[in-house]
Amino acid sequence: MSRETIKIITSSGFTLLVLSCYSFWNYHFEKNRLIDQIDKQLYSAAVAVPFVLESDFHDRAVSENSISLKEDNQNIKNLTKLNDQLGTKFLYTVILDQNGIYRLSSSSALASERKNHEEVHYFTVYPDVSDILEKSFKSPSISFIKPNKIYTPIFVPVFKDKWGTYRSIFLPIRSLEGNLYVVGVDMDITYVNRILKQNTVQTILSFLLFLIAILPIVVSYISMLKRNHAEYQKVYKLYIDQSKRSITDPLTLIYNRYKLNYELDRQQKRFEETGATFVLLLIDLDFFKTINDQYGHDVGDQVLQIVAKILKASCRTTDTVGRWGGEEFMVIYSDIDLNNGFILAEKLRLFIKKSEALKKYKLTASIGIGASKPGLSLDQLIKNVDSALYQAKNSGRDQTIKAS
Repeated sequence: MSRETIKIITSSGFTLLVLSCYSFWNYHFEKNRLIDQIDKQLYSAAVAVPFVLESDFHDRAVSENSISLKEDNQNIKNLTKLNDQLGTKFLYTVILDQNGIYRLSSSSALASERKNHEEVHYFTVYPDVSDILEKSFKSPSISFIKPNKIYTPIFVPVFKDKWGTYRSIFLPIRSLEGNLYVVGVDMDITYVNRILKQNTVQTILSFLLFLIAILPIVVSYISMLKRNHAEYQKVYKLYIDQSKRSITDPLTLIYNRYKLNYELDRQQKRFEETGATFVLLLIDLDFFKTINDQYGHDVGDQVLQIVAKILKASCRTTDTVGRWGGEEFMVIYSDIDLNNGFILAEKLRLFIKKSEALKKYKLTASIGIGASKPGLSLDQLIKNVDSALYQAKNSGRDQTIKAS
């Protein structure tokens, strides 16, 4: 898998992660905000209920026959009207009779219930008493400090039944004479899930539209980067080519004299700073002029190229091989002493002499070799090695001579 593909997959994954986290956060933020609004609406409705009833209603609501049918119907009518105005589902009050049974003391009614005369009337047993309702009647915070004081509300967690999804509130209240009753309000919040789904879809669509909107910019930017990268690669390749040409001998494709001089300076400085010795070889091809005269300069050039390949293949990657000029080559061995350098020089000489590619020309080489020494300058080292080379040539050629 290419690096570009990995980057695209990573970017896409990060984008999806951000979208998921934002959608999750936005969903719960909106849900809490809506529930908070609903709770405020429930509280406002519950607070209003006692004002719809007669002020002494719950002081009189103590037995099954203590409230007349006329007053009960009027309470149903008034609570229904308030319920419709506030947009809640049910408004009701609950009392606990002398036998410990929870009963509805007043309630709103649905339009269908009023039409079919199925309203919930006074003193009807409250169905499905929950722990929360019981808690409302047993709350220790309820006291007689102020008549008709509304105490801390108790909210019922969201619940579902066959009629919908609801959120409810219970408010425990003391009457003027200290009788306890609880105001209950139910509100259908089925629409909340619908709103949350719509918000989530809207968030995703908005994000996608944003991506589509910036896509041309991204594409243009990527195209610009590709063009800049292509231009950079072109310039960089040109720079590398020029750099190589500036330090490469065009015929043999090994280092030229400029690069050799640079490496000699570097090795000499390293020797002076760290004491790491280096060995210098000057290699001259014996009777090379004869090859040019007998076979032509093209063949002579081919011979130089073959020798360059032999030298390059026979040296370590840490060594420097280059053409010093004409038929002279230079090898710089790093981190080695003169004796070991001499052994390597002899191997080079034999490689050249026994090369199958050069066998036809009976080519041999003379080598001068010297090593860095304390107090010996680089110029003097080169002169000493050059003198050793001429000594090798004057002593019959095809040999390696150490510089004195």
